[in-house]
Amino acid sequence: MFWKNSKSLGIHCLGSSLFLAVLEKKSKNTIEPLHLIEGKLPTVFHSHSLKDDSVRHGIAELIIDIIEENNINFGSTCMALHPTAVLVRRSSTSLGDSKEIREHLRWESMTMLDAKDDSLMMDFFSVRDWVFSVGVREQVLCHYRDIARSVKIKKFNMDVPHLALYNSIYDTGLFSLSGAQILIYIGEGVGFVVLICEGEVVQIGTYKNESEDSFSQSLEQGVLSIVQDLGKPIEDVFYAGNIFEEDIQGFSDKLGANPFILDPLGPKKQSITNRDEVSELNSQFAIAIGLAKRELIH
Repeated sequence: MFWKNSKSLGIHCLGSSLFLAVLEKKSKNTIEPLHLIEGKLPTVFHSHSLKDDSVRHGIAELIIDIIEENNINFGSTCMALHPTAVLVRRSSTSLGDSKEIREHLRWESMTMLDAKDDSLMMDFFSVRDWVFSVGVREQVLCHYRDIARSVKIKKFNMDVPHLALYNSIYDTGLFSLSGAQILIYIGEGVGFVVLICEGEVVQIGTYKNESEDSFSQSLEQGVLSIVQDLGKPIEDVFYAGNIFEEDIQGFSDKLGANPFILDPLGPKKQSITNRDEVSELNSQFAIAIGLAKRELIH
């Protein structure tokens, strides 16, 4: 049987690295990796640097080189937006009806991004008792589309890295349908946190990684602040990216949670202390894999 969009490409630029994942949908319940490739960007990636034609050209050239050198074929592509280019807000549904909440979130986003109404692109999604908004300047989206045109990508989407991290294990059966869990991706210069309750996203956070010591402290404080009002104990913490084992164990102990490696291609939970090289590699590509999975499972 032929599966629509059976091959997809996920691209995640972070720091000085470009993570590229190509997945293939073999059957209704089977997704396999074809390529997991890390490339080095010409310069450290920042959202504001996308204004520079040469930066966009450099990213596009790197993607083209990887595709050609590895003879990669794919149907659709999804690329992660830089965390500083996008603003994610949430509001409780108890504060008013859906229209009022969305108008308030739009106003908040316009104010915080210093954007005019016609230059701000908004998307909304509702989860449990919350309405989330995703705001990004239209000009930023144009810069990403420019990269896609240079690579000659026909079907192109963009997503928030936190939601890609969630999508990376959406189909794995690892979510608890009764408890709370945390996903943490530690990258170059930044960390992403996703709080999940009963299998659904209820909060996200982004934390700067200026040094290992300061990052561990800010990450710990940030996570504790977003879980304190949850009303449920944290069962599991899934870690991906650059994993600092000593900090992870101590942090997990404070939460009273079980620490696991986030392997979006693995069949089961794997202890952070007993992880193998394959799972560790997969965790590095978790966001890129989540971007590619988005095109196959939604």
